[in-house]
Amino acid sequence: MGLHLESSEAMSIDGAAYYFTKIHRVLPMPWSSQLAEQNTTHVVPWQAKEVFRFTSDELQAEVTCQVFATGSTRPMKAVSVKSVPRIKIVPNRPQSVDWFTSLAFRFENFFTLFLGTSVGLKHVQLFQRDDDGWVVQKMRLRKEKVNLQTCVRCPLQSAAGALMKWLAVPRDQQLVELNMLSMMRKSNIFTETEFLTLAQTLEGFGRIRFGGKRPRRAKVDQLIKQTYDMISSDLAHKLVGDRAEFTNKVIQTRDYYTHLGNPKGTLVAKSNKELFLLNKRLHAFLRCVMLIDLGISEDHLKEPILYQATRWQ
Repeated sequence: MGLHLESSEAMSIDGAAYYFTKIHRVLPMPWSSQLAEQNTTHVVPWQAKEVFRFTSDELQAEVTCQVFATGSTRPMKAVSVKSVPRIKIVPNRPQSVDWFTSLAFRFENFFTLFLGTSVGLKHVQLFQRDDDGWVVQKMRLRKEKVNLQTCVRCPLQSAAGALMKWLAVPRDQQLVELNMLSMMRKSNIFTETEFLTLAQTLEGFGRIRFGGKRPRRAKVDQLIKQTYDMISSDLAHKLVGDRAEFTNKVIQTRDYYTHLGNPKGTLVAKSNKELFLLNKRLHAFLRCVMLIDLGISEDHLKEPILYQATRWQ
């Protein structure tokens, strides 16, 4: 809406701005407050506050995160001010609408990983020289409240570096991301299906991270143990227990549900409750190693990850 284009594939768009739900929870506020004895004064700037900016070599584009302050004043009513973040991408050369909209899902997944709750795209603004327009489509956003105890907060420089690495992941390695975060963003799914997807994601992450030149020849138990060792022994033990027992539990449970007729091993999750709790710990474990792989310090992960893993018990 607002632009005349040949098609969604025409290389004619100079940049785009994305607006997402919930991400203001992990970004700084654009205004400042001054406390006095009789009142509180809020100073709201007219210009957007820049959170971070970097150049993505893989996308050949500049990525900027900004936060705007918007509000309203009504007679006899309180003044309301809210934070509106946006992610803006300006490539070195014009790209298509399809190119820009395909990136939106990757941003959704990245911020979902940080918040621990599903993030949704609200609007996409497109820029063409001095004109701009909006992508209009029906959005099905998952209504899920943000639990601040699951949010990972880290220095803005670390978040920018993590996003840079995230956007640099090759397309053939993005399946791990899709499997893991699709489980976080679905509200209704069979417990067994969720476990098998998480187990596949854990194996896939290990193959990409540690497989080397011949990843398919690496044994699954070795990959899980190597992934386990990415975390300090204390945090890993609190998350999923003993290294060997956790590895065998995942493998035995996976084999039981994928090979019908196999006898249950001694460590198989034998009840729906046990499998449900194992899924929650696997979610937290995978989220932890993925964030560590993106360069986020374990010190910033420990509390929200442990809360996520143990909140249901």
